[in-house]
Amino acid sequence: MAKVEKFPDRSGEITNDQQKIPDDSLLIGNGSADSPEPSGPEDSEPAAPDPKKKKRERKSDGGLSYAEKIRRHRIRVRVTWAVAILLLLAAVILAAAFMSNRHYSRAEIVPVREFAAEEGAVCRSFNGNILQYGPNGATCADTNGKIRWSITYEMDQPILSMSGNVAAIADYGGRTIYVMTTSKQLCSITTSLPIHKISASESGEVAAILDDANATWIQLYSKTGDEIAYFVRSMEENGYPMDVAVSANGSVVCVSSLMMKDASVKSVLTFYNFSKAGKDYPQNKIVDFEYDDEVFPCVRFMGDKVCTAASDSRFVVFDTSDIEPKNSINNMLTENLQGIFYSDKYIGLLFTDLTREYLYRLDIYGKSGKKEGSVGFSLAFDDLQIAGSRVYINNAQAMQIYTLDGREIFNGGFDKMVKTLIPSSGPGGLYAVSENEIDEIKLR
Repeated sequence: MAKVEKFPDRSGEITNDQQKIPDDSLLIGNGSADSPEPSGPEDSEPAAPDPKKKKRERKSDGGLSYAEKIRRHRIRVRVTWAVAILLLLAAVILAAAFMSNRHYSRAEIVPVREFAAEEGAVCRSFNGNILQYGPNGATCADTNGKIRWSITYEMDQPILSMSGNVAAIADYGGRTIYVMTTSKQLCSITTSLPIHKISASESGEVAAILDDANATWIQLYSKTGDEIAYFVRSMEENGYPMDVAVSANGSVVCVSSLMMKDASVKSVLTFYNFSKAGKDYPQNKIVDFEYDDEVFPCVRFMGDKVCTAASDSRFVVFDTSDIEPKNSINNMLTENLQGIFYSDKYIGLLFTDLTREYLYRLDIYGKSGKKEGSVGFSLAFDDLQIAGSRVYINNAQAMQIYTLDGREIFNGGFDKMVKTLIPSSGPGGLYAVSENEIDEIKLR
């Protein structure tokens, strides 16, 4: 550290300007203004630096050591970064909320690619892709029009079951089932009896209800087409099967049956388990749930642990996490059920709107059976989809989009005949399939 010398003027006194020059010893707190002047030549020469003194000087700044300063600086940097990240996350969340709830006033239609539709074919949204199936075959394409797979067959009345990334197509009354994902064909299955109903699981297993003269066969197939299990049900003892559903892992099957005796009607929901735990039960049958004077036309698994069903008078949810399913939700319906719609997370129950403000009301429930919201609308629709956190309703000439709690996102028409909508994973992304092409719909 350099030492500031005091130079006397001719009168031996210090000038005013020099009095304003501070002593370094005052800046570092090692001395005072009353320190004596050097008394001789030896005192006026700079003293040799004292290493211990320098160390004490470094530590004495504000009472903090050099290491403590570094530590506190690092803490400040971390806090600054943490605050910046939190602010960024808050901005992203607010932007996402704004985009998801934003009302769009118009839609720009941008042609993507020609896509020839087969005469008599049906187009469906298949996990963000386009599935077209008809009497002569089926095709899966992405929203850019790239063909992922294509199969040919001959069917009089094709029936479809989709679950997640898996689709199964069969001919009603026929004996062949085709099983595919969005990227490839998994297998084809040939049955020994005519097909009445099919159900695909998320992992590729397929259950089929097969008709016989006096009995009903229910067969379960693996994703490679091998038979996993089967059981036979008597019409007189078990009733007529209305629907069948398979859990995501393919081990649990639920069958909805309708029994008629004299003038009374009864529905039975029967659970079968084909895991190791189910082998201890006769024919792998675990439990029956009986409902008098009700009809359950549809049952559906949502994952491995939840099975849902709806009748004309109630909505039920079963917890299938244990070997014996439990009825966890039993909601009675006071209005006539018009339809049931599913996504991977939600169930929509459609009713006529009794308030007459709208034609329809869609009540939306989560997997737990908790009501998430309601959507009122009046569009005479051809299709209704629950995708992500939105509800898409359309016919060939118009489209409406709502949030789950009923807020309108868009309400407008098309300038061409649309066969189906394909919701995209991106914000505001949406595609439409018309008779001859794929169009991207950009909401503005």
